[in-house]
Amino acid sequence: MMPIRKTDHAFVLCLVLCLIALKGGVLLVFGPIMSPDGTGYAGYADAIIAGTFTHVDLERDAIPITLARPIGYPALIAAAKILAGQSWQWAIVLLQFAASLLATTAVYRLARSFRLGVWPSLGVAAAQATAIQFVIDQAIATDSLYASALTIAQCLIAAIVLHRKAAGLIGFVGAGGLIAASFVLRDATEFLAVGFVPLAAAAVGAAGSRLRQGLAFALVFIPLILTQRTYVEWNRWRVGVPVVTTVAQFALLTPLANASRYDAAIFSGSSPLDETARRVFKAFNVDEVLEVNQFLHRDYGWDSLRIAHEVTAAYLRAWVDHPAAMIRNFMDQISESQLHQAVRPVETVRDLLLWSTGSDRDFARERAVRAGNWWMIAAVIANRALEAISVAIFAGFILITPFRLVREGWSAEVLASIGLGCAYLAFDGFYAAVRLEVRYLAPVVMGSIVVGAANLAWLVAFCRSKMEARPSIEGRA
Repeated sequence: MMPIRKTDHAFVLCLVLCLIALKGGVLLVFGPIMSPDGTGYAGYADAIIAGTFTHVDLERDAIPITLARPIGYPALIAAAKILAGQSWQWAIVLLQFAASLLATTAVYRLARSFRLGVWPSLGVAAAQATAIQFVIDQAIATDSLYASALTIAQCLIAAIVLHRKAAGLIGFVGAGGLIAASFVLRDATEFLAVGFVPLAAAAVGAAGSRLRQGLAFALVFIPLILTQRTYVEWNRWRVGVPVVTTVAQFALLTPLANASRYDAAIFSGSSPLDETARRVFKAFNVDEVLEVNQFLHRDYGWDSLRIAHEVTAAYLRAWVDHPAAMIRNFMDQISESQLHQAVRPVETVRDLLLWSTGSDRDFARERAVRAGNWWMIAAVIANRALEAISVAIFAGFILITPFRLVREGWSAEVLASIGLGCAYLAFDGFYAAVRLEVRYLAPVVMGSIVVGAANLAWLVAFCRSKMEARPSIEGRA
């Protein structure tokens, strides 16, 4: 990755110090935020400390946490509990802060590699740091470290694309190691990594000979493949079945439940899953998904492995037999909130309040003003202005890259933009097919911000050059 210029050091240090002060202040006010999944991860960590995590009790638990979740984050919590005792949550959040600051620095470097100036690059880095990343950094959940690892990995690969000069293999090794590490935090990486293929393919051109290019590409993905296969074999030893996790037993049942609102025939069969789903699903929420798992385990004797297998099969069949309902569920996951993720400090304050206190206090909402909270007017105006900026950046990210491809051909910036765009679309499409939340896009929001800002800067320069060229053409005429 391009080193930060000496003249940039003071600016970057100032940004980092401001972020430390801001994040530290919020942490002191609210403390670490225990996410809904945090209790489960802590329980897994206790099993690691006790040495019982190698045994999975399939008979007692419908959803055994030591099989439903990967071991990476619980292992970190276990280490924090050993080293920090009762303050383990603070230790985890501080670790997440450190990783997030490294990711923000990498984003700044990438923005500079896209030839953005110091101030625009600082703005891009600040936008990334105060987006959803800021919220998840405070929480006991896998999202923060997962997003930071993949953000840095993409920055490493994209920088190689942009430099277009002979590159060593260290950057590819680093990116591959981070992608592999992200797998033990969230097993969906084995599917999501497909989105990084175009970016990696664009980067290997700088590796030299054909042999080195093949080796560079392999170094990005072989660590993930080896990690995944090792994890599968470990579970084969633990439970006798070659699986990564049984997360499908609720992760894939959720979209099935949502789709069944549009087509009840999804659960019209005679299997225990169909009969239980028809009996339980009324509100089609997460609680009912968990209740279906409990019924299948208690009434039919299905263990988590069987439930995950049957739910996965039902999910895949639904796409074949009930595509309209599944597509409607897919479209339900897409919302305009995705347009507002680039510059969202006001929305971040709202999320922090919601995650920490259970209510966003109608912060920066128009209904608060209508209720007589006149002091909220400034926040509402700021939020609307920032949403407009975010929409412009997202439009630049999606719409201008194809135009640049027509004008410039396969330039380094176009290749990097396409690669980062493919990563974003892969995450967006994968999670929309299951269940999409804004925090799930945290690893790829960086790409949308950097590319969107760079494309807008390019468009301004392009229009300016056209306007400057017009008088000279008219003069010659």
